[in-house]
Amino acid sequence: PDAARALRPSQLGARCRRGTLHRAVMGGADQLAAMRAAPAAAPASAGSRLPTLRLWYLDHHFWRAECVRLCLYMAGIPFEDKRVGYDELYGSGMLTFGTFPALEVDGRPIAQTHAMAAYAGKLAGMYPADPWLAAKVDEAFGGLTDATDLVTGTMGIRDPGQKSRTRAGYCAADGRLTMLLSGLESLLVQNGSNGLFAGDSLTVADLAVWRAVGWLSCGVLDGIPRDYVSRCFPQMWKLHCQIDSMPRVAEWKQRNPHHYRGR
Repeated sequence: PDAARALRPSQLGARCRRGTLHRAVMGGADQLAAMRAAPAAAPASAGSRLPTLRLWYLDHHFWRAECVRLCLYMAGIPFEDKRVGYDELYGSGMLTFGTFPALEVDGRPIAQTHAMAAYAGKLAGMYPADPWLAAKVDEAFGGLTDATDLVTGTMGIRDPGQKSRTRAGYCAADGRLTMLLSGLESLLVQNGSNGLFAGDSLTVADLAVWRAVGWLSCGVLDGIPRDYVSRCFPQMWKLHCQIDSMPRVAEWKQRNPHHYRGR
């Protein structure tokens, strides 16, 4: 059936050109209820001592850190949210690869986004125990990382016009970003178009893509239209809107109004 078949990039690009994808239905209350139901797996913290956690990053809501913060917050797992400057980051002893964010666990570092998210997800019950579903979470992180690296790779282009044109080319129907995001769109279709990447329960991958969609749609990335995701990738937009409506997500945004004001 069509709902279970992945979309090819060429198909998605053609539909994007015709501007038809924005008509996709957002989904009903039954899908929201599924997201709020039992976690993807039993929290690893159940019945055991919680580690002392410290998340090191700038005071920024980029998805690489925000998915970990929000995962822990939604599960009620205490952590210290270290929002610091560059000097303190580089002096923290936590940047194994010289990059950030980093998650400090009982004084020891985890310094790659996917590893941090997987660890936090397992603590919070937002990382599937089923091997296939866990692989789908990993696949979503891989695809999102590729798409993110493509966009952030344009940050070094000094000429504003060239930067905007490069990004616009990526967003074309046959562009590289459209191809990568169509992969994420296909994963959502493969999972039944329920607004989730793996099964019927919320995972840390869903939180990562929620924030990444907000980043791509905020209007600050010249050359990437604000409606690019909502127009061309209805399943990603559906995921974003469903998660955005969750009470704990709304609470998190209210706790960080300088990043989410008016959003």
